[in-house]
Amino acid sequence: MNQPAQSVIRLEHVQRRYLMGGGHIDALRSIDLDVGENEYLAIMGQSGSGKSTLMNIIGCLDRPTDGEYWLKNERVSTMNDVQLARIRNRAIGFVFQTFNLLPRMSALANVEVPLVYSGKKRKERHELAGAALDTVGLGDRMSHRPSEMSGGQRQRVAIARALVTGPSTVSYTHLTLPTKVRGGWWGGGGAGGGGGG
Repeated sequence: MNQPAQSVIRLEHVQRRYLMGGGHIDALRSIDLDVGENEYLAIMGQSGSGKSTLMNIIGCLDRPTDGEYWLKNERVSTMNDVQLARIRNRAIGFVFQTFNLLPRMSALANVEVPLVYSGKKRKERHELAGAALDTVGLGDRMSHRPSEMSGGQRQRVAIARALVTGPSTVSYTHLTLPTKVRGGWWGGGGAGGGGGG
């Protein structure tokens, strides 16, 4: 596979095999994928077709059994758990199907969470998280808790949290409604989830 000049995600012959009892299940078989800068990708398919497994590998939550995976020209398919955690924090933003917001924390504090793990100081965290919430149109809801927001507003908090570190890749599952953000619309991954490059 030829790598484009600005490849963000590149998978070559990626396989994921799970051992089950005396046998095995091939969740992914020889997947080749190349996503360039500013490209969007939707991964769709029926239940059990390997979408979540592929998204877990792209999101550095799992490793392939075989094959190669590069994220922004870093070979992540052979990284250990500590290295994977670092690259997840630095290069990947996640928006989960249920948003995974912390219920007792404000929108601002929820968006700050990845910044805490990246070692940002409190003042910088507040500024970056506030700017991210402004970007998704929630500058006036920063002090509200998830229970005080609509489903669409909670989704936008999750999107702001995914974008706040300036990741090269955003991974989301089951995001079906486009979301208005400053400068345009974001979202629309479809029933099978998707990821943006």
